[in-house]
Amino acid sequence: MSTRSNYIHQGVISESRNKKRLPVRHAFSRPLRFMPIYYVLFTIYCALNLLKFTSFQELSWMNIGLLYLLIRIVSTLVLGVRILVQRFQAKQYVLCLVVGSCVLASTFISGSWNILLLLLFLIAGREVDLRKIAICVLCTNVAVIFLTVICANNGIIKKTTFIAGNGMPERQAFGFTHPNLFGLAVVTACCAYAVLQYRKLGWKDLLIYGVAFYACYELAYSRTSAISILLIVFLSLFVTIDKHGRWDKLILVLGSLAFLGLSLFSIWLMVYFKPSISWMSNLNSMMTGRLDLMHHYFETYGVHMFGFDFSKMQENYRGYYDTFICDNAFAHVVLESGIVVAALLFLAYEYVLLRGLIVYGELTPELFGLIIFAFVAFSESGAFWVCVNFCLVALAEPFFSLYSKLPNNNK
Repeated sequence: MSTRSNYIHQGVISESRNKKRLPVRHAFSRPLRFMPIYYVLFTIYCALNLLKFTSFQELSWMNIGLLYLLIRIVSTLVLGVRILVQRFQAKQYVLCLVVGSCVLASTFISGSWNILLLLLFLIAGREVDLRKIAICVLCTNVAVIFLTVICANNGIIKKTTFIAGNGMPERQAFGFTHPNLFGLAVVTACCAYAVLQYRKLGWKDLLIYGVAFYACYELAYSRTSAISILLIVFLSLFVTIDKHGRWDKLILVLGSLAFLGLSLFSIWLMVYFKPSISWMSNLNSMMTGRLDLMHHYFETYGVHMFGFDFSKMQENYRGYYDTFICDNAFAHVVLESGIVVAALLFLAYEYVLLRGLIVYGELTPELFGLIIFAFVAFSESGAFWVCVNFCLVALAEPFFSLYSKLPNNNK
């Protein structure tokens, strides 16, 4: 059996596309008793992170803000203890120390927990199963979406309609604090569903994506979310037609170039955006002011090594925003978490895509999801939150493969 047909992902080997994945027993593997706790923590974290973007947060008796703080504290403690009791090689300890120190510094300075929790879920999830994570994300997002829509339509929580002006139609938020947040929840659910249906797209799946597209484009008028759903459908259709993976390497090449290009382009626009340049102005209008907004934050607050605490903002941007809102995830990470953490995240993301191309030459479900979110990141700030882009768990694979060896199949 060739090396290409084997893909190690955090202790799991995919013998072939049609065979069941079997656990790999390492020299110091432990019983998988922790993983149910891991999935429960992940699910609760996803649910509360999503609920804080709905009108449920305005109900004082629910205390969404307090519950969200508690789940972050509990997750940090439990996952931190899990990491401490695991046994790693010396080079892994060094890597953990270096990256962990940078992320902790950024967390204390910026006040944002997103990258810290991402790191904890990565390192603590040695035996994580991507399908189970996808199920957690799909069920959580679908449940919260339906609960929020039903409660908003029945007057239990506030239902807001946004009037954009300039001839744009009314935008329904369905109980979310903004239509784009509703769209992001739908896109996240669609991506989770696409991973579960990897290379198995059928007409029923097209019907589901069609409903999601209609809700995002016609009702919420979240055009970036609608485009993301079209991208998911296109890639799902392509890999389903190409069941034997003849074009996997091409997709990985294009995906790697797309992430690299979009990250550099986003940062360049953040720094050099000028509304007087016609193509920049047109792109900014098409993206509903996203470029102008991220350039404003760059000009006003600059970029720092370990981020900036935007909760200290004292301005009201053009009468609309009094909190930090930067919908480009690449710029968002640079501005909020700092240059060092952003560089580490972008390098890890690109490295995993290139590793899939060079070492394995196979498009796996996690790499498929990472490529989708590389495009989503250009217009959605949550693309680097592990509760949204759950495929980020793949970033831990090179770390664990420091001691994992490809099986010798020639024996």
